[in-house]
Amino acid sequence: MKAIKIKLILLLFTIASSQFVFAQGDGPRSHLFAPTGVWAINPKYLKLDQNLLPGGNILVKDADISADIFPTTLVHTFNLKGRLARVFVNANPGSLTAKVDAQTLEFGESLNASGFSDGYLAFEMGIFGAPALNAIEYSQHKPQFSLTGIFKYWYSGTYDSDKLINLGTNRSTLEFGLPMAIPFHKELSQNSTWLEIFPSVQFYADNNDPARSNTANKVEQDPLFIIENHLTHNLSKKLWVGADLRFQYGGITKADGISDDNLINILGAGINLGYQISAPLSVYAGYNTILIGDNDAKSNMLRLSLVFAYINLKQLK
Repeated sequence: MKAIKIKLILLLFTIASSQFVFAQGDGPRSHLFAPTGVWAINPKYLKLDQNLLPGGNILVKDADISADIFPTTLVHTFNLKGRLARVFVNANPGSLTAKVDAQTLEFGESLNASGFSDGYLAFEMGIFGAPALNAIEYSQHKPQFSLTGIFKYWYSGTYDSDKLINLGTNRSTLEFGLPMAIPFHKELSQNSTWLEIFPSVQFYADNNDPARSNTANKVEQDPLFIIENHLTHNLSKKLWVGADLRFQYGGITKADGISDDNLINILGAGINLGYQISAPLSVYAGYNTILIGDNDAKSNMLRLSLVFAYINLKQLK
C-alpha cells in the first residue's frame, strides 16, 4: 500500500505539471497521456507585443499591438468507451493597446480595447496508446506513444463593429488536430523526457459585420495550418525545462473577395521553465518569439502559467 501511495504522489506530480491551452499555442505538456477522473484549472498571464491579433491567427501588417491576456481553462478527463477523453472550457479576458498606420487615423493615434479575446470549447479523445486508466492503473502504466484527436469550437470574444479594433473576431472557428506524445524514458518514476507533435488546421466562418476600420461588407479568411512541437525534460522530480518550435501557414483575409495580402507564414520558437510547488500545484514561465516570418510578422510573448489539478484518490481501491 505504501508503494502505491508513493506512485500516486508521483502521478499527481505528472498531472499537475501538464499545461493546458490557449490560442497562441497549446503550450508544453498539453496533451500528455493522463488518468481519468482529473479536474484541473489553468489560469495564465500572457504579455503580447506583436502585429497579430491576440488569438495569433490574423496578421495586421501595419499594427503594433500590445496586449495583456488572462486565459483560464478548465479541464476534465474521463472514460469514454475504454478510451481517455478530455473536455476543455476556455475564456480569455484581457485588454490591448494598438497603433495602426492607416489613412483613417491620425499619425501615432493609439487604439484601446478590453473585454474577452476569442475562447473555445474542446473535446479530445484517445485514438492510439491512450486507454482509459484510473489513477492506480495509470501509476503502473509504462510511458508509451499516444495519439489523440481533438476538436475545438472557438467562439467570438468581445466585438463592436463601431470600434476600429477589437479583442474578438465576430466569427466562429472550427479546429481539428492530432496531438502526439513520444516518451524518451521507460518508467513513470524516471525523470521524464517528452516530444509532443501537434498538427492542426483552423477553418473560419465569415465576419459579416466588419469593424469600421474596414469598408467591406464581409471579411473571409483562408484556413490556417499549424504544427506545434515541444521537447521537455525533467531535471528533477520538481523542475523541468522545455523548448518549443511552431510553424503556421495560411490565414489570408479577404475583404469582399479582395485579398489583404497578409499571409501568415511564420516559424516561431520558445523556451520554458517549470516547477512543481506541491503535488497538485505547478507553475511555469515561457518566452516565445518569431524566428522567420513573411509580411514583417512579429511577435514576442511572455507566458506565466499556474496549474491546479485534483483527483479524488479516496474513491480508488
